[in-house]
Amino acid sequence: MEIIRKAVRVGNSAGVLLPKKWLNATVKVVLEPLNIEKDVLEIIANEGLLKKTFGAYIVGSYARNEQNIDSDVDILVVTSGVNKKIVRGKYEIIFISKEEVQRQLNENALPVLAMIKEAKIITNEDLIKEYKNHPLTKKNLKYHVETTKSAMNVVNRYIKLAKEAGENVSDAATYSLILRLRTLYIIDCIRKKEQWSKREFLMLIKKISGSLNAYEIYLNVKSRNTLGYGLKREEAEKLMNYINKKIKDVEKWLKEKKD
Repeated sequence: MEIIRKAVRVGNSAGVLLPKKWLNATVKVVLEPLNIEKDVLEIIANEGLLKKTFGAYIVGSYARNEQNIDSDVDILVVTSGVNKKIVRGKYEIIFISKEEVQRQLNENALPVLAMIKEAKIITNEDLIKEYKNHPLTKKNLKYHVETTKSAMNVVNRYIKLAKEAGENVSDAATYSLILRLRTLYIIDCIRKKEQWSKREFLMLIKKISGSLNAYEIYLNVKSRNTLGYGLKREEAEKLMNYINKKIKDVEKWLKEKKD
């Protein structure tokens, strides 16, 4: 006998409610694959935003085929006048107006350009094609360049304090290092017309610092919001020096290119 049930919350876990007569029986639970297109369109309809939607796109790990069983499904929805983010189960959906997409592409291209570049179509392929070829420019990378320089100045102070105290570097500084490194890695991929991946990014971290300690700390801070002092100063310095060098390379490239 086969029945279909939705999993429900059971404490901090999920479970399936079954008929009482099945008590003590052995059951087989099969995880059905997601029907992303159907689910997303239903969520948009339930939000009353179907008529305001110009296009919907899969982004993030599912767009890059890097998802695992715990991955959220990230969705970008281009709208008429709606800007908000909602979470429905595994789905994290960003609604962004056409005007806001254009503003960000012109003034502060990341992360929206990265999402557009990796997007897989649910609806309206023509719209996303309009955005995919938008270039990186001095103007739309200015904010990232300036804030990265500022962040590295703060990280440098953290490293100096750690050295004076004979301690490891703050997890807050480590989080900033990986966040900035990831964005620079994506910029580099966009420049080279290459697709970025988690695997390649992890290889880069290990090549620079000699381990994946910094990335593990980054994930811990991101998921649990807990802070400690986990990264060796030597690893933090290597990452910081690499970021400082790469940001200079980006500035040089922007200066030489024609917008």
